[in-house]
Amino acid sequence: MSSGDASRLPTAARERRWGLIAAIASVTVFGLSVGQAAPLLPLLLEQRGLDVTLNGLNAGATFLGVIAGPLLAPRLVRWFGVRDLLVACFVLDIVLTLSLKLFDSLGAWFVLRILLGLVGSTIFTSAEAWINQLARDGERGRIIGIYAAALSAGFGLGPVLLTLTGINGWAPFLVNAAVVAVALLPLFAAGKEAGGFGRERGGSPIGMFLRAPLIMVTVAAFGLYEAALMSLLPIWGLHTGLGEQLATTILSAVYIGSIIMQVLIGWLSDRLSRVLALLLCSVVGLLGATLMLVVPTVPLLLFALVFVWGGLASGIYPVALSMAGDRFRGPDLVTVNAAIIISYGVGGLVGPALGGMAMQIDDPRGLLWLFVALFGGLLATTLPSAARVARQDRIRRRAPATAGPPPPPGTA
Repeated sequence: MSSGDASRLPTAARERRWGLIAAIASVTVFGLSVGQAAPLLPLLLEQRGLDVTLNGLNAGATFLGVIAGPLLAPRLVRWFGVRDLLVACFVLDIVLTLSLKLFDSLGAWFVLRILLGLVGSTIFTSAEAWINQLARDGERGRIIGIYAAALSAGFGLGPVLLTLTGINGWAPFLVNAAVVAVALLPLFAAGKEAGGFGRERGGSPIGMFLRAPLIMVTVAAFGLYEAALMSLLPIWGLHTGLGEQLATTILSAVYIGSIIMQVLIGWLSDRLSRVLALLLCSVVGLLGATLMLVVPTVPLLLFALVFVWGGLASGIYPVALSMAGDRFRGPDLVTVNAAIIISYGVGGLVGPALGGMAMQIDDPRGLLWLFVALFGGLLATTLPSAARVARQDRIRRRAPATAGPPPPPGTA
């Protein structure tokens, strides 16, 4: 190694560290705004007497934008760079959030929520690819676990913030815009450390569905689960007899559980297997939804169950992100993350509508039956892949040693 290379190492490590801090911090604060807005709009529509299916469809409109945004994100990253693109998206999000109050009608909200979904999905596509690129293989699960925990903290505090502002008037919209403005600050502190990341031309996001089907199915399942949960769990709480404040803060129990569990899941996926961690999250998702069908609606008991269930079930997304980071590099990392967000958007698009229809069929238990079917299906999908990965791991262990390091265990 030359002296020039040696002198650059501390700077490279410092830039990597500040890049991770900036990406994780800014998206965490943005998550606070998402967590506050998610129950705000459905509760306002419920207050106005809108039926639960149309309410779910309005929430699902966001995910039309979520699907479109990642198709544009790789090109936008090439043009502007990760940092500048994130800055522009945060500013657009502020404008669109305030427009929700300015143009307070159901039709306008359909359009604005599509645009908010497009901007938000571009933020997550770019930031998560940036984080995945900065994370090293041996620590990727833990780094993404820290990101997921921090993001869950933002999501979880959002509904609590809503209880302070209330759902009426300008206050919740102005506070949301102020939170997004704060999310800009870590990006300015980071400078332009992202360098040339994502500037090269990669493949098509659609092609990633054939290259990494398990990752895409997992993320679509998570998108369906999270979108239905965030938009309809407060309505489920109201229909089971919880008051407005308890129905709103039940979402916080889910995300507080995620804060505690995500780093543990990431550590397990680093040490054992990504697929084993995915199986664990799927089993807990199935068992938790089943238990919620039978436990009495005692707030303390319900919050404890939702804490564990939501915390572990939400782990399927960071595990899928880690699997993508293990397999893809450079421009393909932006492309696969775009495909991941598209998958999330597809799941999120149908989740609130399916949840609303399920609750109309069996109010309010239908939402939980949907989650039982979802996690049961994910478990059935994951088991054959887990067996195939286990066979591949055994073959690799028996093969003669090669010069290069082996791939992380249990990736697919």
